[in-house]
Amino acid sequence: MLLETMAVKLLLIVVLRRIWCQSQRNLMPLPTIRIGFGLVPGDPFWVQVREAVQQRADTLGLELIPLTVPRTALSDDTYLRFLDDLKAQEIGALISHVVDDSLMLAILGAGTPIICSEDTALIHPLLVSVHGLERAAIMAADYIAERLTGRGTVLVVGACDDPVLTATLRHRGFNEVATKYSGLRRINVGSGWRYEEVLEQLLEESDVWLTQVGGKIDAIFGLSDPLALAGRDACTQLGVIDEHTVVVGINGDPLAIAAIEAGAMAATIETSPQQLGFNLAEFARLAALGEPLPDHFPYTFELVTATNVGQVAARKLVFIADLPSRLVDVNRRLEEQRLVQLETSLELNQRIGMILDQDELLDSMSEIIGARYAYDRVHFYLWSNSDRMLQRMERSDAAGAAEVIPLSASGPLVHALLNNQAVYIPDAMNSHRYPPDPRWPDVRSRVVLPVRVGGRILGLLDLHSHQRVVRNQAELDSLQTLANELGAAMRNAQLYAQALQARAQAVHAGLLRSRLLAHISHQLRTPLNVILGYCQAALATPNPYGEPLPAELLQDLSYIEHSGADLERMINDLLELAQAETGALQIYPEYVELYPLLLGVFESAQRIYGENQNVRWRLQAPTSLPSVYVDPVRLRNVLMNLLSNAARHTEHGQIVLGAECSDAQTHVWVQDTGCGIAAETLAQIRQGGILGPTLSSNGAEHHFGLGLTIAHYLLQLHRGELQIESEPGQGATCHLFLPHPLMDEELDADSSTAMHRPNSKRRHTLQSQQFADKIRKFVADHYATQLTREQIAAELGVTPAYVSRVFRRHFGSSLWDYVNSYRVARACDLLTHGDLTITEVAFTVGFNDPAYFSRVFRKETGKSPLAYRTSN
Repeated sequence: MLLETMAVKLLLIVVLRRIWCQSQRNLMPLPTIRIGFGLVPGDPFWVQVREAVQQRADTLGLELIPLTVPRTALSDDTYLRFLDDLKAQEIGALISHVVDDSLMLAILGAGTPIICSEDTALIHPLLVSVHGLERAAIMAADYIAERLTGRGTVLVVGACDDPVLTATLRHRGFNEVATKYSGLRRINVGSGWRYEEVLEQLLEESDVWLTQVGGKIDAIFGLSDPLALAGRDACTQLGVIDEHTVVVGINGDPLAIAAIEAGAMAATIETSPQQLGFNLAEFARLAALGEPLPDHFPYTFELVTATNVGQVAARKLVFIADLPSRLVDVNRRLEEQRLVQLETSLELNQRIGMILDQDELLDSMSEIIGARYAYDRVHFYLWSNSDRMLQRMERSDAAGAAEVIPLSASGPLVHALLNNQAVYIPDAMNSHRYPPDPRWPDVRSRVVLPVRVGGRILGLLDLHSHQRVVRNQAELDSLQTLANELGAAMRNAQLYAQALQARAQAVHAGLLRSRLLAHISHQLRTPLNVILGYCQAALATPNPYGEPLPAELLQDLSYIEHSGADLERMINDLLELAQAETGALQIYPEYVELYPLLLGVFESAQRIYGENQNVRWRLQAPTSLPSVYVDPVRLRNVLMNLLSNAARHTEHGQIVLGAECSDAQTHVWVQDTGCGIAAETLAQIRQGGILGPTLSSNGAEHHFGLGLTIAHYLLQLHRGELQIESEPGQGATCHLFLPHPLMDEELDADSSTAMHRPNSKRRHTLQSQQFADKIRKFVADHYATQLTREQIAAELGVTPAYVSRVFRRHFGSSLWDYVNSYRVARACDLLTHGDLTITEVAFTVGFNDPAYFSRVFRKETGKSPLAYRTSN
């Protein structure tokens, strides 16, 4: 009831105090003294001390600079890095916990005063520390001894083996009083400072220390309030205390005050966090101004029991009134830093994620980091593990040789590489670790970051600023994240450049091979024509010699003529292959009636290759086939090559030349019942043809010649497609797909032919329009799926190229532009009339990447999805 009555009064006090503080701040000049602030909020007591320092610093006009002070003995480099940070931050004095003596001496030796928040035995003109903590333990021991009338078992909790002076002083003060009472028995337990840690330890080791207790515990003394509460809770679970057990702690934490008010704790020795914090701030100001410092200053202690807990609680409530607002402000600043990091990371990903040119990548990287983090120069060093050196990457048009740094050199670059960690130099002119770099005399601040890809170092990112730039750890972590993202982009650019180089080399080698084939083909024609000319003349009747030749000689000459014809056909194939690979192979299309062409090819092939009586030849094609727009000579060569291959590899069964017509294309096929083609051979054929012999499943050697490769090239020139189906021992089928003629561009190219075929033109134009409508309907039915051009082509029975060509001719846009527009239109409906999230809308209309959906949506509507939903 007392606390409730006081709460109303306290609200008024808090409001008046805030008004007064604000008026004082308005009257004060801007902060000019910078104080390093290294107190860690490890428990409620230190949270209050930090708040007290902050309040007093505001009053005194001090600017507190948060610093992470190394608390244990670390490497010399860590100390030097911290000293550099102090120098760069222009710290006038440092408020800190007790740290390693060597570090404290290094800080003091560098001229920075230290105001220590804990007891220390170190004495120095620039050092002042709090002193007299054993008095709190003496007050606690006196209280316990009085409550127990000098007799009973006392459990002393915490820091039994901690060498820190504050722990030693508390044990010393308690023991100094306890030894005066022979009836007080002390049992020391616990070796930490945190509530959770000590509670778990007491419960786990209870079998050990309970044997020393031998009965009921009369009092619990904790070296801090959390330790006293940990001892109380552990003993309660173990059943060795009751409501009469005296529980006493040190510090006066809010939880201890609440426990005393509830009757769950007897007392605490309040070590005034407010007075301690005020003293730390005031001595820091004196030190920064060069005023002489005392060696020590005292604590302020007060015994808190049930009789005065209300007044102490009210005083603490007033004291920490500003704490929630201050914590909110700290969280807000942290969120702002994270937001800057996310925005920079997003911009970096958007701008360099798809850049594959190294020059453009370097320019974009320098622009983004320079704009976001105020660096004047950005360098990227590529690490060569084989050469053991760093080489600075420059634009390809840069003059002069690139800078090379061997691993044997010294400095921040090599240090960052060898240790795989960032090097931050806040002030290059006054660095304790690195002397000024003669190559960059204008650099004031510098950050060197390892650029990692897949766990290994790709290089280093070197950032220069002409001004002193102070970075906290969160900003350095953000820069390291950006460096790693840059590494992934740089690696992609490297792989792309290597691929381009390999491609150029392959193209060059292919051109040399094709030119060689063309040259050899031309050179072979002359002697071959001479051989064929003499053979044909000798076989003629009458022959030019006027003498009858023996039958055996005529048969031999006939063999020579057939072999010469085969050789001439192979030379022609080589020449066509060379022309195809160099892009010189051309076709001369015209309108051709398909059935007569097929009939002529079939009869010629049957006459030439149909000597095997065990193979039946069939022509399977309707006489009403439409005309096709092809090069008749080239198409005849393709069919003859396919039929020749079929005849060569078929010993029994049949060979079929077939054809049929659909709405979209003409389908011609050559089918045989021969040995078939193995799967691996078929894969090689699809990749570019077979130029040598292959083995069938039964081990027989088969030659496919160059016919399949040339057929593939010729079908591409006709905007058609060649597909091969085969299984070993089951024969093979070669499918030729030819698009229907009378495309607009073909009509323009041959207007005279089109004028003679008006009915054919109208018929094919109507068929083409109907086919385009089928494509549009298919998109409307399947837009929400992972739609592909190949899927549409397979569904409609045409080639993917034909789908794109027909759609663009009839609708004036590419197929994918239409698909995206259709999806965006559906998304607009969902955003206007539905409650799905933007990500759900993206997946619903067929996009598998919400970011890509947003870009397409903005391009189509001029607004982002969120802005569109808001405006509608």
